Amino acid sequence: MKHLSDLFSKYSTAVTVGIFLIAIAFGQSLLAQDNEGSDVVENDDYEGVLEEVVVKGFRASLLQSVALKREAVNSRDSIVNEDIGKMPELNLAEAIQRVPGVAIAREGGEGRNISLRGLGTQFTRVTLNGMEVPSSVGGLDSSGGVNRGRTFDFNVFSAELFNRIDINKSPTASIEEGGIAGTVELYTARPLDLPGFRATVSGQLGYNDLSEKTDPRLTATISNTNEDETFGWLLSAAYTERTVYQDGFGTVRWALPDRDFAANNILDGVDLREIWFPRLPRQDSFRHNQDRLGLSGVLQFRPSDDLEMGFSLVHSDFNADVDAYNSFAQFRRNAGWGYPAITPNSVTLDNGGDYAVAGNFDGVGLRTESRQQADETQFDQYVGDFKYTLNDSWTMSGMIGRAESNFKEEYFRVNIEAFEGTNFSYDFSGDPNVAAIAYDIDITDPANYWIMGNERIRQYGVDRTNDTARLDFEWLVDESNTLRFGGIYNDREVDSKQSECSSCTDQTDVTGLGKLFTYSDIGGYGSNGTELDFWVLDFPAAIAAYGVGEYALSAGPGVATWTVTEETLGAYVDYDWNGELAGRQLRVNMGVRYVQTDLKAVGYLDASTPLVESNDYDNLLPSLNIAWNATDDLVLRGSLSRTMTRAGLSSLAPSKAYGDVNFTVSGGNSQLDPLEADSIDLSAEWYFSEDAVLAFAWFYKDIKSFISSPSTEEPLRAVDRINVANIYPTQPELLDPSLIWTYSSPTNSDGTELQGFEIAYQQAFTDLPGIFSNFGFLGNYSYVDADTEVVRSGQTVTVPLEGMSKHSWNATLYYETDNYGARIAVNNRDDYVTDNTGSNGNVAHGTSGPTHVDLSAYWHVNESWTLTFEGINLTDESERLYTTGDGTLNLVREYNNTGRQFFFGVRINW
Repeated sequence: MKHLSDLFSKYSTAVTVGIFLIAIAFGQSLLAQDNEGSDVVENDDYEGVLEEVVVKGFRASLLQSVALKREAVNSRDSIVNEDIGKMPELNLAEAIQRVPGVAIAREGGEGRNISLRGLGTQFTRVTLNGMEVPSSVGGLDSSGGVNRGRTFDFNVFSAELFNRIDINKSPTASIEEGGIAGTVELYTARPLDLPGFRATVSGQLGYNDLSEKTDPRLTATISNTNEDETFGWLLSAAYTERTVYQDGFGTVRWALPDRDFAANNILDGVDLREIWFPRLPRQDSFRHNQDRLGLSGVLQFRPSDDLEMGFSLVHSDFNADVDAYNSFAQFRRNAGWGYPAITPNSVTLDNGGDYAVAGNFDGVGLRTESRQQADETQFDQYVGDFKYTLNDSWTMSGMIGRAESNFKEEYFRVNIEAFEGTNFSYDFSGDPNVAAIAYDIDITDPANYWIMGNERIRQYGVDRTNDTARLDFEWLVDESNTLRFGGIYNDREVDSKQSECSSCTDQTDVTGLGKLFTYSDIGGYGSNGTELDFWVLDFPAAIAAYGVGEYALSAGPGVATWTVTEETLGAYVDYDWNGELAGRQLRVNMGVRYVQTDLKAVGYLDASTPLVESNDYDNLLPSLNIAWNATDDLVLRGSLSRTMTRAGLSSLAPSKAYGDVNFTVSGGNSQLDPLEADSIDLSAEWYFSEDAVLAFAWFYKDIKSFISSPSTEEPLRAVDRINVANIYPTQPELLDPSLIWTYSSPTNSDGTELQGFEIAYQQAFTDLPGIFSNFGFLGNYSYVDADTEVVRSGQTVTVPLEGMSKHSWNATLYYETDNYGARIAVNNRDDYVTDNTGSNGNVAHGTSGPTHVDLSAYWHVNESWTLTFEGINLTDESERLYTTGDGTLNLVREYNNTGRQFFFGVRINW
């Protein structure tokens, strides 16, 4: 399997081109053939309504989604066929955000993770073709950086590779454990579901109005079956390039001054030590260059009505390079660090007297940061599965698979610093998100800078492997009773590595290594028009001068080198009863799931001394689902269940990390217990026509515990002074005994109660007269309420749950005829807390919830050719991150935008 993965990695471009050529060649050879017929979706998992669904166009796919929801015994939403890859969206996360209760977290203008019913991204479990899959990408510091946890990064995949997504909000015993919020099941297409020869090729050209760059998007699918429909094969490919400028302003949080000001802390009667100041007010620029290749292949055998076998392969190669430049004033380092203490000349406070809106200061350090991240994620999954009907009553099915996610990042970061402190002023009075800033030196003159010697030139790696084997049995006792039981084994490993550049030589002179970053080229940012050009490093020249090329593995305190291995063995019993209540159909599903988890975690005391810890636990997870057809059109549902989510992988590693930017000391804890929740789900669904539904759902979760990181504020402890001195030998100022550090470590803490409701409405207006019969609408609204308590410097503070937006909604209006159609989609979520671990005295960090408006349209030129158009972020929404100070404030942390994205394309069907 590793050899096959290497081949795909080496020849991925050739494979893509080959698939496209094959698709075109086969298509041309069949143009003269009469291959008409209805596209009937037949799936043994869904009966009744689904057997006659003809999939043609967006409206028909919505009809199938309604049928899937209605036929499910648990609370489940589905997205199928035309719905995926045809909505205005950039990746898989954005396809899922249309579902009630789903909200997405974006980075660089693109969806990265999803949260479900108000719980953080780590509480949603994701499977692909029946097995849990890992996924890791890198990211900006403000969005969490490299993903070493359980959160699934959806931006690894293009939406076009999948033909169905199920979002299970309540479990059955047969659904594997791991998601307190729910389970997202992804499926690639299978050829025998749509027999005969089929081929589709599409190409789009994208344009971003901020970067003014054009990028391609290409997709192709080809499949065929034999005449007897006993064998079929399918190949799909999707390739995307994306160039994004993410320009704006940032503060890297606000904080109370960590040291005394020069001369006096009192200015105009105000104690400045009690005022919040921006730590690093700065101009930001992040230039993203991405390319994503996705491949899927399926072989399917059905030699008889009793036996079906399949083999599927999914491959993704996601490359994301970021050139980041910023110029900032160093309020975080009031004194020391080569500068005198800051002298405040004037300060303007907000109306409440809590934070400094504007000010002028002497002795402020100036620094510019040049950072380049070259990230690559390779994902491969191989799954073999079968289903065998033993007799009229018994069916056996099973699967075995491996999924690998290998992430590598080349990380180059060098700071250049002004020789002495400067006079600096900032002013947020004209724009609360973007300050007008000014220095008393020429920040474009390289003679004013030197390279300060705290460069980070590293290589990060996160390798994940999941091996899964599953066997299931189904016993059809009679027409009303069905018993299912089975077992599953998982072996998961996450290997995190950090390597330091061993061939690099230090540099101090910026001569010949820098360039002027013309921030003014973008016309400034915000109503204050901040547009100072500044001096940065030229990456090719600097990388060559440093001699980047060879790396040596590093381990020990402060190093992200660790391994966590997890083995789970689970079994379940699931019982279905189909009967009547008051003369109406009643479906009952009840079951129990048991799982044993064995954990091994390896960290390092130093480069040569591993620290090995282990843990084990078991969980019993019962579930009950009831669906009653109260009338021909009304379905009432109820669910009781116990679910679980395991602790984040990086928090289990017995290692310690140090942050020289935010002065943090954090460590892992392998003895963390899993999180459990008892849940109640109630819903009413009114299917008032064949393709319409109005649904209301109420949900409640009693979450027994959370994993929190209580923090203390104190000077470095003795052992940590030794470690910091070894990790940062060029920064002796970090050892200043007056400097306060934030200590935190994960632990199981008290849980909380969460409750909320969802309203969903979907209808095709086929009964309206004239052109109005071509319109349709789908929309939903979700409300969630919950909070939790965290400990900050010995004080207990109540904060919202991480990732929870109290209010979120989606709305899509579409117009569709046989020849043309269009859709406009609007998505909104409230502000939400991204982490409540606290930093620099802030109770929590958050993200403002924007409103995104997207559009897609098509025109069928003839039966084979279709022209398409998509517009993403039509209102040019900005992304805003904030900090909460003492918990009552909302102070800008980052404010930037990525522009509007447009795609013009053509699709060819055979």
